[in-house]
Amino acid sequence: MSENKLFTLFNSLSGVEKRELSKLLKSPFFNQKSELVELWNWMLSIKKQKKKEFPSAEVSYAALFPKESFDPVKWRHLQSLLTIQIEKLFAQRALQAQPIQSDLYLATVFRQKKLALPLQHVFRRAEERLAKLPQDQFYYHFQYQVKWEKYAALESLDRAGKNKLAEVGTSLDIYLVSSKLRLACLMESHRAVSNVDYDASFLPLLLSYLKDHPMREIPLIALYYHCYKALTDDTEANFRAFRNALEAQQATIPLEERTTFLLLAINFCIKQLNSGEKRYIREALDLYQTGLETQTLLSDGHLSRFAYKNIVALGLRLNEFTWVRKFIDDYAAFLEVAHRDTNRNYNLARLYFTKKEFEKAMPMLAQIDDSDLLLNLDSRVMLLKMYYETEAFNALDNLLASFRILLLRKKKVIGYHQEHYLNLLRYIKKMMRLNQYDKAAVAKFKKEVRGHSGVLEKEWILEQL
Repeated sequence: MSENKLFTLFNSLSGVEKRELSKLLKSPFFNQKSELVELWNWMLSIKKQKKKEFPSAEVSYAALFPKESFDPVKWRHLQSLLTIQIEKLFAQRALQAQPIQSDLYLATVFRQKKLALPLQHVFRRAEERLAKLPQDQFYYHFQYQVKWEKYAALESLDRAGKNKLAEVGTSLDIYLVSSKLRLACLMESHRAVSNVDYDASFLPLLLSYLKDHPMREIPLIALYYHCYKALTDDTEANFRAFRNALEAQQATIPLEERTTFLLLAINFCIKQLNSGEKRYIREALDLYQTGLETQTLLSDGHLSRFAYKNIVALGLRLNEFTWVRKFIDDYAAFLEVAHRDTNRNYNLARLYFTKKEFEKAMPMLAQIDDSDLLLNLDSRVMLLKMYYETEAFNALDNLLASFRILLLRKKKVIGYHQEHYLNLLRYIKKMMRLNQYDKAAVAKFKKEVRGHSGVLEKEWILEQL
């Protein structure tokens, strides 16, 4: 029963929205059916009883209309009408959240009614509101709409006046170009992760057009242009231009936009790191620190556990142990409660492991539960390395055996990563049997490891030799 549209919408309402809908339903302007108020009050009463599900249609209908036999047509019609009222509330709240949109609707009405003075006032207010908006692609969309309405008003009310079609065209061009480039950046980032191919459409022509065009100097277009170039032609110059554009616009683009492009910049650095460019370790950590300081990396007040783990890894590679310890403690509170303790313990163990304080690291790993499979796998890898380095070979043999069983059992969940983990186990076993005083055998083993692309902890293996 709770799967239907009305009950789904009802369950999504906040306390404020429920109070507003109660007022809306009591207004004759919006609702003239008393039965809708009865249905709404009944739904509120069910929720006050803390029931997880609404009763069946027949039981619900009988509660509302005890003297009538069940009428499925009437029941569906009432639900449909109440659904429409909830949608009206959502639409009204969205309009209030973006008042310039309301001004644009008013401008159209005033123009059609030929009300010149109110039209002047609404244009002035719309331009004032526009000036306060962050300058993302939606800003340019609103700018285009305002200029179009002003042109339409001039044509309707003052045909002798000089039109400003050129300004309308420029605003539209900026909106379309910035939106296309933004979409291209997102498509490219998705392509890198999921190997999905997208139709580039006229993008190559657009990039060629922008190469020497003044429009490329518009801050938002410059940001998207350099971002796309960095993602598709990963040179230092392209990345530097992208990062400079991003830093220059921190205060003028919305939080969601800053987050998207900060993560794209970080992903660029990670890609370079995976290619062996170690100088990007500092670059990536600087970007993460910027995201922390500006709260760009926080979503609903939470820091992603993946970002938390990546930040620790980067700090450890730079041997900034004091900073990493402070970060682990300070930002654990920003992790979602369900993942907080496990991720704090894992990253604390990682810090101790890097400092070779194995006696502190092992107890932290013992506190990590099995709920997060990837973290559990990484914890086992860390234990393997500690057992090897401390020459606890009996414990190492047992862990290698149990780890292999887990990997085989979780093959469907782990996917292609399974082979990478199995390769690590195989090389550790080989390393245990290797005569490290036999220079030829060691050289052959090193060559084999270096030439294998699908093995985890390659640097650590080579370090042990």
